[in-house]
Parts: sequence; structure tokens; C-alpha cells
Amino acid sequence: MDNDLPCSCDVPTLQTIENAVRQWRKEWESESAWNEAFDDELGRARIEGEHATTTFLDECAQCIIDGKELLESIHDVVRTHCPYCREGLKYDGILLYDLLVCVVSQVKFFEVKLDTGCN
Repeated sequence: MDNDLPCSCDVPTLQTIENAVRQWRKEWESESAWNEAFDDELGRARIEGEHATTTFLDECAQCIIDGKELLESIHDVVRTHCPYCREGLKYDGILLYDLLVCVVSQVKFFEVKLDTGCN
């Protein structure tokens, strides 16, 4: 753009969303370890009792909701009509891809786990 002034639109930047994703996501090492980490945490919750199990499953359900909200934020960034924000997207393609993979992967993981009854 012709100037370096930030835009006045209310669409969050990808960097803001990236920070939100870091706070949201589960830190269960690599994706290949998620199933084992989930089963371990669910097993601990079951040992602690029904309340702990319900709390854990509710947290997983909330993770899905929050992840979908992050995906909606990413959608808003990509669909913006703000010329300043559109210009910035030209340089954020890799970040956009990384955020989408991270969020979609974890949302789908928890959806499948909760849909299958956590067996």
C-alpha cells in the first residue's frame, strides 16, 4: 500500500489469530501421539470419577467450539474487503496454511473422539 498506517477494519490479523491458536491448542507433542495422550488423560479422569470425566469431555467439546471460532476468524481474514488487509495476505500464505492445518486437525480429532464415545 502507499502508506504504512494500519487499517481501521475490525478483522483480526493472522498474527493475532496465530497467538490465539497457540493458547487454544493442546500441546500433546506430535499429531501421531494425540490418540495416546487423549486416552491417557481420559483414563486419568475416569480414575478420578464421573465429575472429572465429565469435565474432561466438556473441555474437549469446548475445544471443538473454540477451534471452529478460530476457523471462522481465519475465514474472515481471507474474505476481507479491506485493501490493506488483502495486501498483507499476499505475504502470509504459509502462516495461513499452518494455522488451517493446526486448527482443522485438532478440531477433527476431538470431533471423532467425542463422536465415537471415547472407547
